[in-house]
Amino acid sequence: MAFFNVDGVGIKGIVSTVPKEIGDNLNDYNIPQEKGQKILDSTGIRYRRLSGEFVTTSDLCEFSAINLLENSKIEKSNIEVIIFLSQTPDYVLPATSTILQHKLGLPNSALAFDINLGCSGFVYGLSVVASLLEKIPNPNASALLLVGDTSSKLTSKKDLSTYPLFGDCGTATLLTKENGAKITFDLFSDGKGWDAIRVDHGAFRKQISKDSEKLISDDGVNYRRARDLYLNGMDVFSFGITKVPKAVKAYYEKTNLDSEDFDFFIFHQANMFMNEKIRKKLKLEVEKVPYTLYDYANTSSATIPLTLTTKLKDEIKNNTKILACGFGVGLSWGIAEFEINKKGYFNTIEYDDV
Repeated sequence: MAFFNVDGVGIKGIVSTVPKEIGDNLNDYNIPQEKGQKILDSTGIRYRRLSGEFVTTSDLCEFSAINLLENSKIEKSNIEVIIFLSQTPDYVLPATSTILQHKLGLPNSALAFDINLGCSGFVYGLSVVASLLEKIPNPNASALLLVGDTSSKLTSKKDLSTYPLFGDCGTATLLTKENGAKITFDLFSDGKGWDAIRVDHGAFRKQISKDSEKLISDDGVNYRRARDLYLNGMDVFSFGITKVPKAVKAYYEKTNLDSEDFDFFIFHQANMFMNEKIRKKLKLEVEKVPYTLYDYANTSSATIPLTLTTKLKDEIKNNTKILACGFGVGLSWGIAEFEINKKGYFNTIEYDDV
């Protein structure tokens, strides 16, 4: 059972960066007008932020980290952990984290590595970074968790089951040593459902070939290539509305808490229909469950920090208690309970690629 606490570590700030370019599901020549409205009604997604051809996830995360470090007044020499979590890295190798360590001017004494994870990634990544930071003896040590995806680059314009749903974002989260702070985690996985969300070609099980470019269809309506994202919407929906409420209720029992003990619940932003099913199953007040789906779509691993920095920036008080839950590709899901404070730095910015 991956249920554990990390003591003496807290979140000092989060910055989310989105590209300037905006895709509009009601004004996109790849989406028939009547279908665009149906997509909006069922998913709650209208706009998507789209990275340019030469803009990567690491560019967005780097931009976030620069803004966060400048405004948090943290000494770079004290950053001892750098983790980049994404399913859209710069290269097959080397790890993107080491590239970012150099670009950000962070010390060689810092450890750096990548994690390949999607929708549950922020929660999982937070657990790894916080656990490492907890063990480092330097009382001034801090850590950077760089989380994001440019999933729009994986979607086929001829596949309306994925193309209108995904946007791009890169985030940076700063963790520091903090007396009395505690972050609690409860993490799960079920590889039996691995094929519900996948990209078939491009790694080493099935490398890029001529077959990677051929159009394929499972329903005669939506078409993609084998190197594009595949999403089994029904399987993912069933997984989400079943596993997530059970996990949250089980968490209440393990911690002797209930919904009244939390100020906000931030769920992975999959689609509004699914997320609302989850909210209603848990009987959570609308005001406690913020969404960014309408303006930013599903940004994969970045949805939780993006929702926090966009919707809660002006709502944060001292000891604001958050229950975050990520779920999806893997299949994997997990919960993180933490507090954030008004004195921290939380912001959403646009990437300037000029």
